[in-house]
Amino acid sequence: MSPALYLIDTSGLFRILQDTLRQAWSDQLTAGVIAACPVVELEFLYSARSLADRLDKQRLLRDLFRWVPMSDGIWERSAEIQQLLTDTGAHRSAGAVDLLIAATAERARLTVLCDDRDFKTIAKVTGQPVKLVTDI
Repeated sequence: MSPALYLIDTSGLFRILQDTLRQAWSDQLTAGVIAACPVVELEFLYSARSLADRLDKQRLLRDLFRWVPMSDGIWERSAEIQQLLTDTGAHRSAGAVDLLIAATAERARLTVLCDDRDFKTIAKVTGQPVKLVTDI
């Protein structure tokens, strides 16, 4: 398994699980270069319709994605990013979960893989790389 290159957010996760994008990203999924983190897992599992569905979704996450923990300092960095966005008047563009994912990706030196343009706004103040899952 290769080291992770991407940290997927929840919007990207739902999109990459669709057949067309799953096929387009199959090499990266097989190589293990796409990771998820705890807050993405929580958001994804919120969509579970039953215990069996939740267990299936957990298994899917473990099978397809590497794991990136949310290290100490993520909350503080998220608040810093929010302040930077506030300084430019763009703080309403990114919610708490997006800020936590961005800070986690930044700390792990991963590209955010998403289907959410809010990460492009975050990247304007952090300089971190962002890739839309639809830009194959």
